[in-house]
Amino acid sequence: MRLHAAFLLVALPVAAQTAADFRWEAPVSVSGHDALNRLTLPFAAYRDARPDWSDLRLFNAKGESLAIAFAGEMEPVRTEPAPVPLPIFPVSAAEAAREAAMQSLNVVVKNDASGTIVSVQGRAANKPAPARAAAWIVDASSFKTPIRALVLTWDVHAGTEVVKVEVQASDDLKSWRYAIARVPLMRLEQNGQVLEQRRVDLNGLRAKYLRITGEPAAFKLTGVSALSAEVVTPAPRSKHVVLGTPGTKPGEYLFDLGARLPVEMARIIVPSNSVAPFSLATRESDKTPWRTFASGTFYNLARDGAILEAPAVSVGRTPMRYVMAQLDPRSPALSEAPHLEVEWRPGQLVFVARGDGPYHLEFGNRDAKGAILAVSQLIPAYETQAEMKLPEARVGEVHPNAPPESALRAAIGDTSPRKVVLWAILIVAVIALAAMAWKLSRPGPT
Repeated sequence: MRLHAAFLLVALPVAAQTAADFRWEAPVSVSGHDALNRLTLPFAAYRDARPDWSDLRLFNAKGESLAIAFAGEMEPVRTEPAPVPLPIFPVSAAEAAREAAMQSLNVVVKNDASGTIVSVQGRAANKPAPARAAAWIVDASSFKTPIRALVLTWDVHAGTEVVKVEVQASDDLKSWRYAIARVPLMRLEQNGQVLEQRRVDLNGLRAKYLRITGEPAAFKLTGVSALSAEVVTPAPRSKHVVLGTPGTKPGEYLFDLGARLPVEMARIIVPSNSVAPFSLATRESDKTPWRTFASGTFYNLARDGAILEAPAVSVGRTPMRYVMAQLDPRSPALSEAPHLEVEWRPGQLVFVARGDGPYHLEFGNRDAKGAILAVSQLIPAYETQAEMKLPEARVGEVHPNAPPESALRAAIGDTSPRKVVLWAILIVAVIALAAMAWKLSRPGPT
């Protein structure tokens, strides 16, 4: 019984893992005094941590384990472009001809060699002098991107607080097509408060010129600005480039990424002045079949003093380590082995910086149990993407917990030293029990 109790006392510390139980570590430094921080997982974590991340840990200077959670996926940054003012030209018509003018305006236009309007005049034969503007020509010839929307300003007074506008488009000022009809706009003011809707969505319209008319008849356009599409900047990605080795078949190249990475973009970098169609496949190990995940034509061409390179191919989010690139058999062989470039978004950990630093990230333990919380459990009153606003800690160089030449580490690999000790004690105990049983089984002295 005493021996059994001693085994339990030895086993208890094994469940409470310490930094020494993990094979790899990296220093983590925080800036400021915020209790909540986040860090980006290093490449080595994808190489040496368990696929389910159950062996990820963070410790403080006292060796106390810290609460951790995975951050959500960082979203692309969407930037709203500034409105670009466009030149406008009123087209006048006699009051009696206003209704007809709204349907088909007869205009005289003068423009320069680039197509930019320099003068617009209305023309109504045998009619009195123009009374008011019946429409406005908008010169969008210098706006080279699709028009996502227009923002209008008009002379707001009694009776024109709510208006309806119609937009037509043309590329030659002769033939017009409807872009949008009778869009309600509004601008109301009361007690210093403003309620307005001045935007006309055009959904990426391409046109050099626009013609705007409005209701009621007192509508008077004073300004037009154009909005281009949102600028979407992808979330930051890490890049990794490896050199291919020839495979067993002609035109076949094999790549080892060195870690199982969640690849989102892939590109074959071919030698200078080469064009090569490739199909790309991946597999988990040499015992599993190849699975094709992308194909594309990759090039590297010098033209007009510039280098033209093929863009990366989007592959969704595909975990991979081993990649095979197969050259189209109709394509000539390459002069040298190509490189493979992959991009991925590294995972991020949120942690509570409890206690004093230096802090350190640990991983590499086959027996570790999961200790990762949900991010909503870690951040009070959590809101989506709140973790992305946390200060970012810096992760230093990853190094082994024990020197590479350590005989013990070489013998046990990622197995916890405490577990090895426990098994050693158990084996010794079994031997001791066997010796005691053998001794008791011996006949006593007669």
